Amino acid sequence: MTNLSIRITHVLVVFALWSIVISCNDSKASDKAEPEIKSNTSDRLLGAYYFGAGYFTLVPENIRKDLDEIKSLGTDFVCITATVSDTRHTKPNIDFIIEEIHKRDMKVYLVPSRLAGITAGQPLEPPIFPYHHLNTWVIKKDGTPLVRKGLGALSSFYYPEVKEHFITTVHKMMDLWDIDGIIWDEPKSTFIDWQDFSPKALENNPDSSYAKYLDDFAAFFSDINKSIKEKDPEITILFFDEACRNDLVPQKTATIKHLDYFGADGRPYPMENSPEEGNRATKVLPVYGERFLKEGRKNGLKTFVLIENQKVTGDEIAAMDETFPYLLNMDLDMMIYYYYGRYKIDTEKSMDVIRKHIPNFKK
Repeated sequence: MTNLSIRITHVLVVFALWSIVISCNDSKASDKAEPEIKSNTSDRLLGAYYFGAGYFTLVPENIRKDLDEIKSLGTDFVCITATVSDTRHTKPNIDFIIEEIHKRDMKVYLVPSRLAGITAGQPLEPPIFPYHHLNTWVIKKDGTPLVRKGLGALSSFYYPEVKEHFITTVHKMMDLWDIDGIIWDEPKSTFIDWQDFSPKALENNPDSSYAKYLDDFAAFFSDINKSIKEKDPEITILFFDEACRNDLVPQKTATIKHLDYFGADGRPYPMENSPEEGNRATKVLPVYGERFLKEGRKNGLKTFVLIENQKVTGDEIAAMDETFPYLLNMDLDMMIYYYYGRYKIDTEKSMDVIRKHIPNFKK
């Protein structure tokens, strides 16, 4: 063999060995990347209720730190509130929060709060609308107006101006902020004890049938949802009510049109662990909340629950920790949890239970 042939052979051998090394390295890199792809295949969505942080006193680094942790828990979307007042006075702060949420590749679901006293959401702020539209107040069976301690008057959904108020306000919110979803939080009009006997209600429901009343309520939100979808067909709309409502409420409200998700909120433990008495003791997700999921499925809707992990303490935290694996296995497409929220004591102990269990929802 000539010297030239030997050199060519050496080059070919080196090239072949180098190719094998590169191939092995590529294979190892591929093996490392594969679990990351597999770990993010769940179709279930996880959301965080993040209420009121930074709306007035805004410390940018605090917001960023919160959102980093929310993201680390596997959260897909963050839920923030807005009232009529916020559309006038708090826009820059909400702009900042929304921008930071989107920077972390999470979506923003807005909770229009305290509209005409009908929706819940942002805690304990009396509505503005009823006091400028006295004729729209809900009238109780005894003929007196419904005025709630600390929360003020409740407008009747039977009045056209109430529906117009919802539509114009939510459209304004959609124009002001880059949002991906709307959440209707615990509408207060579904209480059987608060059924409406105002002139407009009696005109539409002369027999004061509670079933007819709830049908009319569903039609009210169907019309509002339709206007939202016409403005933005891609927006996601959620509706939920308290798990303690009577059976007619999930049956009727699950028929609301132009909804994407339907569900309930409640305590994350069984009724026997509830410190409440009477009907309020049934505001729990096992069994009572599951009625809402079944009705949602019947009407072709995706399902979700809001874990009401706010104001839990002591034995309730232990019960929540024990019950969470059951909640994670419920028939759900989506779960929402409170990121901190309102607390009495044991703030960090409660959040530690959320940190322990919530990441398992999408596994």
